Amino acid sequence: MKPHIPIGIYLALMTVAFVAPEYSKLIASVAFFMALGQAVNIFIGLTRYVDFGYVAFLAMGAYGVGVVLTYLPGLGLAALPIGIALGVAMAAALAAAVGAIALRLRGAYFAIATIGVNEGIKHFIVGANIWGGGAGLILSSAMFREFGRETALFLANVGSTILILLTGLIAVVAMYLIQSGKAGYALAAVRQDEDAAKVMGINPTKYKLLAFMTSASLSGLLGASYFAVGNMQVFPENVFFIEYILDGMAVMFLGGAATVTGPIIGGIIYYFTRDLIGMIWPGAQALVTALLVFIIVVLLPRGIVGTLRLYLPPKARELLP
Repeated sequence: MKPHIPIGIYLALMTVAFVAPEYSKLIASVAFFMALGQAVNIFIGLTRYVDFGYVAFLAMGAYGVGVVLTYLPGLGLAALPIGIALGVAMAAALAAAVGAIALRLRGAYFAIATIGVNEGIKHFIVGANIWGGGAGLILSSAMFREFGRETALFLANVGSTILILLTGLIAVVAMYLIQSGKAGYALAAVRQDEDAAKVMGINPTKYKLLAFMTSASLSGLLGASYFAVGNMQVFPENVFFIEYILDGMAVMFLGGAATVTGPIIGGIIYYFTRDLIGMIWPGAQALVTALLVFIIVVLLPRGIVGTLRLYLPPKARELLP
């Protein structure tokens, strides 16, 4: 199954963002949930391991861009790719450090082990007063200085949207390559029965770490694109917001875990559902998110795409990988 439709959706949205920049922020908001669901899906969807420390990877990506723009002036346009590369590298390094230890645990033990990652790193940044501490990093003046006012505003509006969509697109390709290769079969075996997978000669920790670091790197890219470039600011309370992991899981389960198309459909439905709830019942999004995840897991365990694939003819299933 080739991921032509998911790739086509992302390319179409990129085109709309360029042609009609007045819709860029709306597209960015929807695309954020799509890309977040895609990134979460690569690890949680393929392994069924729940990581409550996930938000730290978003934060590392945002801080990577923030640190370069704030503390390394004079780089000009090169500051953006350098900052993004640093953010992705920091997210991957954190995933490697956490995963090397925590991924030897299973199920609830792994989830418990990751709970303190977000808060621990956030309180370290605030308590040690590094990278702006509790005051965060305001990047607008640095972006105006390095890129010029017009270019900085274009990057914050259209450029960030393209980067978010590109993150989702890369996640689609990564998900397809992992699932269709040796790693996909290994992770499927681990997901079904980890002990049996070991007997078959599979190294579960190796493949879980591969998925974990891939997912974390994409989350770092997403955090850099959405928070640092799009909002031109990095505040600890925003980038370490624990609700994002619930959002990512809700999108994944709604669309269909371990599917390529699922997070796209889930992200679109989830964003507009949250938006509607916010207008009717302000402040209740977190409660509705938790209830939505519970209802989906109980009533629609395969998600929308997974359920549709059960009833579609074989040819039609190829359209929804």
